[in-house]
Amino acid sequence: MAIKVTVISSDEPRRLTKRITLMNEELMTESGGNMVRGTYAVRAFKTLAEFAEMLGALRINEALVYGVPKGPDAGVVVMKSKLERMPKDKRDGYIARTNDCFQWSDGPGIFMIDIDPPKDGPALSKDGAIAIVREVAPALSDVPMLWYPSSSSYIYTDDGRELRGLRGQRLYVPVTDARKIPDLADALWDRAWAAGHGSIMVSKAGQILKRTFFDKCVYQPSRLDFAAGACTGQGIIQKRGKPELV
Repeated sequence: MAIKVTVISSDEPRRLTKRITLMNEELMTESGGNMVRGTYAVRAFKTLAEFAEMLGALRINEALVYGVPKGPDAGVVVMKSKLERMPKDKRDGYIARTNDCFQWSDGPGIFMIDIDPPKDGPALSKDGAIAIVREVAPALSDVPMLWYPSSSSYIYTDDGRELRGLRGQRLYVPVTDARKIPDLADALWDRAWAAGHGSIMVSKAGQILKRTFFDKCVYQPSRLDFAAGACTGQGIIQKRGKPELV
């Protein structure tokens, strides 16, 4: 069976990914757009290499969803409020980006591990990120996976001077049953804490927040992965390279 993911293409706005600009020798980051309308299509890949080729070719108005739609494999994405206003007999081919409209595939999928750097510390290296995942989950030691820097990483001036190195990074792990992805995330979280990789933060509102080396808030079947490269301003470029099989 093929690995299935959903590719979201935004028509409004025309940019989903971050925009990074250079002002007075300082990098400024503008978050991605909040999609109002676009299209979706389920893509199937026989191999991880095929998925990697698509991943590295994503455009700035595209993002990935690791669930699949409950209805047709392709159609139009609108805001939830607009979908709810549409007569039910006119909704064929339309969905909202909500968990009511998406589900985990009962076949192969992608377990994405989002590894962000701590706010007050250096980012893990590529080898460090891979090692920590395989340390806490030895069953992944022999599992092929993809490594790819985030859209915030590896920003250079046009003449080749590095302004920012590796920041966030992702590991893309193929699984045989995508319905188990939330359970896999829970298990990885528990193992990370048991191995001493957990920490506590206090928010500005006084909330106690548990953290580890990966983001556990992304495991919903409708959640967007802004995996495309950044939209860069005048005088700077991004050099992320291609997704690497590890």
